[in-house]
Amino acid sequence: MENKFGKVSRLCLTASRKGEKTILSDLSFTAPFKVMRPFYEKKDRMSVMLLTASAGIMAGDRQEMELTLERGANMEFLSQAYDKIHRMETGYAERKTRISIGKEAILYYTPLPVIPFAGSDYRSELQVSLEDETSRFVYTDVLTCGRIAYGEEFAYRKFLNTVTVTCGDTLIYRDRSCYEPEKTDMTGFGMYEGFTHLATMLLCNIPVSDQWLTEVRARLEQMPEFQGGVTRTASGDVVLRILGRNADRLVAFLEELKKELVLCWRFTGVKC
Repeated sequence: MENKFGKVSRLCLTASRKGEKTILSDLSFTAPFKVMRPFYEKKDRMSVMLLTASAGIMAGDRQEMELTLERGANMEFLSQAYDKIHRMETGYAERKTRISIGKEAILYYTPLPVIPFAGSDYRSELQVSLEDETSRFVYTDVLTCGRIAYGEEFAYRKFLNTVTVTCGDTLIYRDRSCYEPEKTDMTGFGMYEGFTHLATMLLCNIPVSDQWLTEVRARLEQMPEFQGGVTRTASGDVVLRILGRNADRLVAFLEELKKELVLCWRFTGVKC
């Protein structure tokens, strides 16, 4: 099924280290993608914001993104607005993202939440390649249940999200989430259990202490609007999952955790 642009929409960018700053050394994109001029909230970290010149993702849309961070690059990849996945009478939309992170480079991949409208079918695939243990990756995402105000809570047809991370030649993380509300009670036991939003945070090759993990668990227990946990993977990396009922609050909490990690690492050089 061909998308409304008549071709695959592509974004390719390369971030390089130049002195104390990270710069965009290469960039190309096709409709509906655009990229805002990079900005620097921190002197040594470049923030790149993805813009889309469309109302959202439609049936048949095919999108491909390729992000490359060369040695020593420090970049955050943001989105301008929530991803709106529109109703699809037939077919589906898909996005494939490939990320390559070089030695001593770090990427904060923190797009805004996804809103799957009633009847939508969306399939996302993210593949991340870390060159070695000095290549660092911070990933966050928030999946909403749909447009609650329109009575579209868990009314989408399908949402499929696959995240794969390798370090060198070793697979260190893989998650494949497939939700089909017509076949599964999304609010029931073993699923969202009365909540409506799901947040994920993944920290790869980020120095985090067991004490920090314990503190995060304690904070979650004191926040009745959330229910979640944090754990280490077999590779020693960290995964955080939180159920909630408000996307903005989940985003704010993930941003708070990210800032803690950045400050701790930046000013102490040791684990949080």
